[in-house]
Amino acid sequence: MKNPLACLLCILLLLDPLFNYAQNGGIPKVADFPEAFEALPALPLTVKLKNNIRFDQEGGHLQGIQLYQENTVYLSGSSSNYSYIIIGDLKNQVVKAVDTLLLSPLRHAGGFQIYDHFLAVGIEDNQKRDLAKVQVYDLEKDKPWQMPLASLERKGAPERVTAGAVGLTAYKEKMWLLVANWDSRVLDLYSCTEKDFYLGNAPFQLQMSIDLSRQDRNGWINPDWLSYQNLNLFTDKKEQMYVTGTALNPDGKQVADLFRLIPDKEKPVLVKIASKIFSTSEKVNFKAAAGLQVNQEGRLQLTGAPYQIEDETYIDLFSN
Repeated sequence: MKNPLACLLCILLLLDPLFNYAQNGGIPKVADFPEAFEALPALPLTVKLKNNIRFDQEGGHLQGIQLYQENTVYLSGSSSNYSYIIIGDLKNQVVKAVDTLLLSPLRHAGGFQIYDHFLAVGIEDNQKRDLAKVQVYDLEKDKPWQMPLASLERKGAPERVTAGAVGLTAYKEKMWLLVANWDSRVLDLYSCTEKDFYLGNAPFQLQMSIDLSRQDRNGWINPDWLSYQNLNLFTDKKEQMYVTGTALNPDGKQVADLFRLIPDKEKPVLVKIASKIFSTSEKVNFKAAAGLQVNQEGRLQLTGAPYQIEDETYIDLFSN
């Protein structure tokens, strides 16, 4: 006779979607994030994307870029009338789709991050600068842009509540959202339980804020905090949390910076531990769109794009 408790456990395992989430080790992580960051090459592999889709880019530009699975690239963008996402196929070197996210005044989709099959992006009113929404989309849905998994409205003082760069990762059984306001002056950190998130209920709550004008920079490799266009969140196999930022530095060079983050609610710690300069192809600009991620093989990579999608657009890939 079969053990009824064992049968019940088997049934629960089949029914419970949580056995697919990040804690089962299915989400690739690098062993040591600072080591992987330092190993990124300074020179890229460049891929050309052909585009035959006509859409209005007037009044805006590309803002963020992330790779997804093996050959798909997502790019966020802004315009005078709407925010949008571009989907490209790197294998066939073609833009497959341009999808609207939200309409004006939420016309400005900023830097974003893909974690697992979820895309988190801030979409703001870049004119009045007093309204933004942070959206988390499930890329496995048939029409992901129509029904976000989570939507956080930020409304209030101009520039304080914008959401120009957003990061997403799992850390210590929680999902963490990092949201940077105008020029990345303040970082807001939200969290919810990883369990709730993967069940489709993502009640993100603000946990802490870091005002970079008041940040203690003792122990930083240099005191520079830039106006980062993209900020990404990571954890490595050592269960340490990191933030990467991409921008142009004061010398006009393409830079990626690495920070160690300890999300202590009473006293969060942010320390700049590394900085790297990258050589890009002619039009690629980290002030427009760049981002880091860990690929399916567990290798860290950096991707960069130019300000606009043209008939032929070059994407830079830096991978260790």
